[in-house]
Amino acid sequence: MSRIVGVAGLYCAGKSLAAEILRSRGYEEIDVDSLGHYARELMAREVEEAFGTTDRRELGRIVFSDAEQLRRLEAIVHPWMIDEVGRQVDSLRREGKDGVINAALLFPMGLHSFCDKVLWITASLPVRFLRARRRDSLTPCGFFGRLRSQRKLYPQKVGENVDISRVANNGNRRRFERRILDLL
Repeated sequence: MSRIVGVAGLYCAGKSLAAEILRSRGYEEIDVDSLGHYARELMAREVEEAFGTTDRRELGRIVFSDAEQLRRLEAIVHPWMIDEVGRQVDSLRREGKDGVINAALLFPMGLHSFCDKVLWITASLPVRFLRARRRDSLTPCGFFGRLRSQRKLYPQKVGENVDISRVANNGNRRRFERRILDLL
């Protein structure tokens, strides 16, 4: 019997590392961020009509500075992305394979409904800030701007029976991996 695990959390908490740990244990990854890039390419005409560009940087500048524009973009690409995640999950279940859905927007997109378990990855604010500086060269203002934009990501009342476990990732990879494996 296959198992689908969702991985979610805030910026620089360690979602990708959690997915990597699961991949090393034989889980097949559904990378929702990559699906988003592909969806934007598939719907290039609609994106161009709505925003006047398909350039990723320019589009990011437009949508991340205006919540209404972000909702417009999501309305274009999210339906296909959700359908594609569902298709991939169905395929994994038919084949009896375990999968991990790596998605910052797991809860807002409703992707948690495909999961048997969700790992909500956490890390302290200072640790996440240092990771953001190292990985993305973000200034403090840039870091806190990203945090403000992620308020809707938390697993609030999801209304469905999904097992959600918090997993702290404050820097010790072996301990983090052990926590994940103990939960599974």
